[in-house]
Amino acid sequence: MFQINTNFIPLSSKTFIVGGTVRDLIIDAVPKDIDIVTLDDPKKLADEIAANIRGRIIELGKPGMTIYRIVTREQTVDIAPANGTSIEDDLSKRDFTINAMAIALDNKKDSQKIIDPHNGISDLKNKTIRMISPDNLKNDPIRLLRAYRIGSQLDFTIDNETSRAIKSASSLIYMSAGERIKDELMKLFSTPRSRHYISMMNDTGLLTTIFPELSPLKSCSQNSFHQYDAFVHTLKAYGFLEKLLHHPDSLMPAIKNIKTFLPDANHYPMLKYAILLHDIGKPAARTIDSNGRFHFYRHEKISADMAVKINQRLRLSNQEQHYTNFIIRNHIKPLSLFTAYTLNRLSKKAIPRFFLKCDQMTKDILIHTAADLYGKGTTENIRKNTRAFIEFLNHMIIQYNHSFLPKKSTPPLITGDDLINEFGLKPSPLFSKILQHVEEARFSDNITTRNEAFILVKKILDRA
Repeated sequence: MFQINTNFIPLSSKTFIVGGTVRDLIIDAVPKDIDIVTLDDPKKLADEIAANIRGRIIELGKPGMTIYRIVTREQTVDIAPANGTSIEDDLSKRDFTINAMAIALDNKKDSQKIIDPHNGISDLKNKTIRMISPDNLKNDPIRLLRAYRIGSQLDFTIDNETSRAIKSASSLIYMSAGERIKDELMKLFSTPRSRHYISMMNDTGLLTTIFPELSPLKSCSQNSFHQYDAFVHTLKAYGFLEKLLHHPDSLMPAIKNIKTFLPDANHYPMLKYAILLHDIGKPAARTIDSNGRFHFYRHEKISADMAVKINQRLRLSNQEQHYTNFIIRNHIKPLSLFTAYTLNRLSKKAIPRFFLKCDQMTKDILIHTAADLYGKGTTENIRKNTRAFIEFLNHMIIQYNHSFLPKKSTPPLITGDDLINEFGLKPSPLFSKILQHVEEARFSDNITTRNEAFILVKKILDRA
């Protein structure tokens, strides 16, 4: 068992290391923080520990159940009062057996003695998530979602009785605050195997309880470009996105150095979140033409508008909301470029204009679109189309790396000051449009000098 330094914790028969800290120690993982429960005064203990490690105390939680968090550069220590009159009482009220263990800190000799009244060690060995009781899940419904998050992080199975209890109580999840739900989701999405647990969440109804907007996708048949209904397609696309992010060579071996073109790893959870919601507008957008074919015009815009309410419900930050909105609203753009390319209608400005619009999110959008295509199905026509898109994606990656980025690192040919000084313009919305046209021309190699940029500006103003 992994050892941690507990010398800064005053020895007491009423002080215990608990929960996830104990679980991590048993499986030889480095605990991210230290959780302590005391049967004594938690404020007094917090003051002593803070003095020992020169930490800062932050008070969390509700009056009467205050948690004292001690923060230093090296670690975080949480100190909570026992939920009951004994450590066994406290452990019996926790979520899962693997989190219901404690280490007594009564003396140095027995400092690693594990208190395990619910056979958590056995469940750790069996790699099983098992609830203490259905009532414990209901008392704090965020635990319903936490089962999948912990399962995904540890690659554990969820036992059948626990799954049935989650299914029975799934409607209670929204008794939890939106930010708590978001926090658990993002931890789940950050793992490389979340697709399996998302599927299990669907089986128990928890997924569509958190995201009721996904339910209509289950009866939303699609056109000949899709093998599956919109819901199955969404889960397939999610799975392929996860594979692209964590094992890209397995899907795109033909693209040289594909790993260097992946989005920032910090974006992975939000990108998975976005693909989960990218088609929620399809049922509302679906139309049928005279030949009985389905169309989904502007579904990306409807999906993005619907996602705004979900983002607010889950208390996403402004930055997270902007990211989600941008991905969903623009996820069709690469396919539009690809279609124009296959029809020999792709203008010289189209790809540079796309790069300029997406800028630092170019990689995110392209990887999202690739996963979206992979998720359409496995029929020969669909696979042929996907292979052709991957070839086009390779072309775009080369252009992005060898043309766009080098130009992006150089100053623009003209600035707003030039528009004021050379053309007597005043700052207005026209400013950004003119500068955008000039940049598009520069990135398309239509102009290369300041003089050519001035000529282009004059032409734009003459047409205005």
